[in-house]
Amino acid sequence: MSCVGLHRLPGPHGRRGRLSTTPTAVDEFANTPDTDGRHLLEPTCITKTVIQYHVMRDITKRVGSAVLFPTDHPISAQEMIGREDDVDEVAMALLGGGNVVLAEPRRTGKTTVADAAIDICAREGAYVAAVDLFDAPDAAALAYQLSLKLLANRPPLKRAIREATRAGRSVLGALRTTATYRAREDLGADLEITLELALAEQDPSRALVAALSLPQRLASSDDRRVVVFLDEFQDIAGKRFGDPDTLTRQLRSVLQRAPGVSVLFAGSIEHLMRDLFAPTDRALSQFGSFHELAAITPAQWSDGLRRRLALDHTTIADDALAHLIELGEGHPRATMLLAQQTHLASIEELRHTIDNAMVVQALDRALGAERLRHEQQIERIRASGRHSERMATRVATGAELYAGLRPQQAARALAALRDSGIIDHHAQGGKWFVIDPLLRSYLAARRVE
Repeated sequence: MSCVGLHRLPGPHGRRGRLSTTPTAVDEFANTPDTDGRHLLEPTCITKTVIQYHVMRDITKRVGSAVLFPTDHPISAQEMIGREDDVDEVAMALLGGGNVVLAEPRRTGKTTVADAAIDICAREGAYVAAVDLFDAPDAAALAYQLSLKLLANRPPLKRAIREATRAGRSVLGALRTTATYRAREDLGADLEITLELALAEQDPSRALVAALSLPQRLASSDDRRVVVFLDEFQDIAGKRFGDPDTLTRQLRSVLQRAPGVSVLFAGSIEHLMRDLFAPTDRALSQFGSFHELAAITPAQWSDGLRRRLALDHTTIADDALAHLIELGEGHPRATMLLAQQTHLASIEELRHTIDNAMVVQALDRALGAERLRHEQQIERIRASGRHSERMATRVATGAELYAGLRPQQAARALAALRDSGIIDHHAQGGKWFVIDPLLRSYLAARRVE
């Protein structure tokens, strides 16, 4: 059996440091007591297997970086950093009978705020239903999904729906054969067309109108406010749900006669959302109040990131924290990913303190982790138009946008990038910018012209 010398590097706060192999003889430290009085190692031959065991034992005690700083899904209200006022204001407006419009870029916390507001509405006794239009391939599927979410507010119906979907049986059949048959009587005969995809697909327009009428029927029958959350609502402007003008007119016609219903419309492409709700000639003009999410302040980031690190008994130096927040530029996902990669570096080094060197390293790590996603975004950019990649690079680097291009070409490229959610501008006539600071760094490094 081969042996190696080994010593333990000092760890912060009296915790055990990481193990390191050196030519040092085992006897030199084998009987060194730990902080709790126990010996670090038995006075025996130390193999690489033993070293690996001790290292892995230390790692398994740590809280996962992606657990502390999730980046790929909306987080719970308890995990939010900042924006508590936004959640309260949106929830109060919905419970008070108002309709709210949230228009924010993807991965900036829009859905997290919306989910938290919907949770408050549910706790206050309202019926709630959340549907993501991105997940609905057509009007029939949207009607089906919305109806199931609405009916699930009644416990007997929720059980019947859950059991039917788990068993792969017809939901409509389940309702016909259970005590929930009453629902078909007090919620209208049209309910049936929304509960069977095959029926809905035969007449998707009728199915969708029936589904949109269901919230008020529930509100009237059960004496509850009904709050509906429609995410990625800008997709309604596409063709897959039918003619947008006809559909929005139907939506307004049904909902304006629904005093017991509030709707939260959320979308990730702001100009499309404003085009749906702002112009006076639009069916949904002034049908909801726009709510602009507040920026998460550096102080809120500082407090929130420190609290999360504390869950793993980890601290961060002031200059390192300030640098991390600066790199994230207030973008929720970018900041969380940088924090995640910084914390991961501390785990790999078996340390519970984070310094600025780790933050510097985290930027490269975050760009590496996002490489595949960035490459996919480049493909989307290229597919959006001939000059789009060049224009995206110019926006990222602050170069002259119109150089070498006709104004119409530049304008089309900018509009295509905006429609793809890649760029935006600060205000009317303001400067264009790449929304995600990590994508901006990636584009700037490419310098494709």
